[in-house]
Amino acid sequence: MSRTCRLRIAGISVSIEGESQQAIWDLPSTYRSFVLLGEGSCPAREEADITLRLYRKRPLFSLGEKVFDCPPMWTLYRRNGVPVIRIFDNPMFPGLERTLALWSDERAGLYFSAPCPTDTDPFHGPTIELLVANSLAHGRGLIIHACGVVIRGKGLLFVGQSGAGKTTLGRLWKERGGAEILSDDRIILRKRAGQFWIYGTPWHGDARFASPRGVRLAGIFLLRQARENAITEVDGIDPVSRLLTCAFPTYWDPSGMAFTLEILADVTASVPCHGLLFRPDKGATDLVERILT
Repeated sequence: MSRTCRLRIAGISVSIEGESQQAIWDLPSTYRSFVLLGEGSCPAREEADITLRLYRKRPLFSLGEKVFDCPPMWTLYRRNGVPVIRIFDNPMFPGLERTLALWSDERAGLYFSAPCPTDTDPFHGPTIELLVANSLAHGRGLIIHACGVVIRGKGLLFVGQSGAGKTTLGRLWKERGGAEILSDDRIILRKRAGQFWIYGTPWHGDARFASPRGVRLAGIFLLRQARENAITEVDGIDPVSRLLTCAFPTYWDPSGMAFTLEILADVTASVPCHGLLFRPDKGATDLVERILT
């Protein structure tokens, strides 16, 4: 008997498939609003954009050449042109080792390769995010370290690295009311029908904001904490370079990197970009509201 879970993240459908005795896991709460259902509570039967097959066994193929390292969580290898990612391959994570083989944009396999795996949950760790990031890099979009907010139907992107204040701003908008928080940590940026859209993801920050909604992007704010709230000008290559430092591109894939730079140049030329110096009080949201009006 097979077990299947269907998700839709930023318009991309992901089917996770495995035998019931091989795939023992519970759907995390932040993923539940991303589940794609058909009739009743059954998984939708439409063809998936990406299919992830689960295997409770060690892969029979070699890893290949080491290409990229993100310690201590994962390491990427390349075997005959195929990215192979070892996840939790570190003494810090005993029994959690797994291997993600990205066979193509549409098909991947996850192998729970520890001798006695203590965890066969595909949602544990960065597997699903890596899977989606790989798909996005092939002309579909990009994951950005940002807080996404919907205000009066307008999508705003507050971009910053860890500690810049994304979660703080998300909470301030929530307290203010009249705003929907798509995510306080990771947002997906896509260009559809000539317009840029932002989407919430299940990969939240400390405040656990995770909405599946998408909205057209109306403004970008590059965050820096300061003693006083202020809007600053950004020009030249500054918006592109600052967005790149907060993006999750496929550094190991030259074509994916070329697409990343292209979409960042395009969005900064098409959507108003501002610097936002802010301190953690409602004055920052007041300032943004004034710009919107």
